[in-house]
Amino acid sequence: MNSEEFVKSIIEVVREESISDSIEDLVDPPGRRPISEDIELSNWFNQLNDKDKEIIAKVVRRAVDTTVFGFFTVLDGVRAIESDSNKGKLELYYKKNENKNLLNNNQDEYLHDIFNNQIKE
Repeated sequence: MNSEEFVKSIIEVVREESISDSIEDLVDPPGRRPISEDIELSNWFNQLNDKDKEIIAKVVRRAVDTTVFGFFTVLDGVRAIESDSNKGKLELYYKKNENKNLLNNNQDEYLHDIFNNQIKE
């Protein structure tokens, strides 16, 4: 797996699922005994007209995209997770059998840039 394939997998498995799960939870709260906040949000969402529901779906999509993008910036070392001046470096490897591939190689395209390019296609 290379960086592009990794980002594509994250888009499919994390981004798309997070968006659809969030909308589904608004339509029908999860669990046998949903918490009161979930019921309140569902009641509010379900009374909206279709246009307003589409706007909420766009807000959810944007929030998920911002979150995934931010996580990739951390993996790329662009957004710091340490406050001191002697920062470490995150290295994300994909290992299968005897093959090992660095996915967040600073010499290649950043994961967050790959993500932005892939979601705009």
